[in-house]
Amino acid sequence: MSAHEIEYIEAEEEYLQLNQSDIMETEIQDEAEDHWEHNSIKLMLNLYLQNIDKFRNPKMRKKNVWTEISNEVGKGPESCDKKFRNLKQTYIRLLKKKSKNKLAKVRWPYFATFEEIYSVNGEYQPEIQQKIQENSTENVAKVLLSIKTPKFDGEINENGEGSNSQNEEVRRKMNKRRYTEFKKATLEMRDRQRVVESKLDKLISIVEDSNNIQRERNRLFEEFLEKLNNT
Repeated sequence: MSAHEIEYIEAEEEYLQLNQSDIMETEIQDEAEDHWEHNSIKLMLNLYLQNIDKFRNPKMRKKNVWTEISNEVGKGPESCDKKFRNLKQTYIRLLKKKSKNKLAKVRWPYFATFEEIYSVNGEYQPEIQQKIQENSTENVAKVLLSIKTPKFDGEINENGEGSNSQNEEVRRKMNKRRYTEFKKATLEMRDRQRVVESKLDKLISIVEDSNNIQRERNRLFEEFLEKLNNT
């Protein structure tokens, strides 16, 4: 599939067309200067899966792994790394779309491969979970910040006459103060969210490092047992 085709989400008999610029924009950006064929992308992703333990190993330099992969793909290591990151962004966008409809089926040729990379036993890695949650939080903040001060028509008094200029001025100041307080609360909420996300990033990093260290320990222990059995 080329970057110019349109992606769909299938849910029973309903088709939801995804916005092309929203889904494929990162892939289109480097299309002219660094074109990738479908077979080359599939090969790169398959090689990524074959080397996934190396990518998860904190002691392994990612650039060295990409160099090994690039020799097979016929592209430079920087090009492979960049293409993978762009595809990953597309994958995350599709997950955000799919989160609105749990039964939706995504039509994208690389979706299943990225599920293998970032989903373990039906659970997404913390990094991906955070990206999906960020979407809903950002949308709420944008909606709140986009709310403008409401405008009221002049009130009618008991005699059916319009409110005087003094009442209008009082009402205008009250509305302005309420809006200012509301916007301040919204900004504070967004700042708190940033602090939470920063702490979550650190926690995710600690957990991932711990998991990688444990995998390395298990590998070394298996090597030790194998050598012990061979002696």
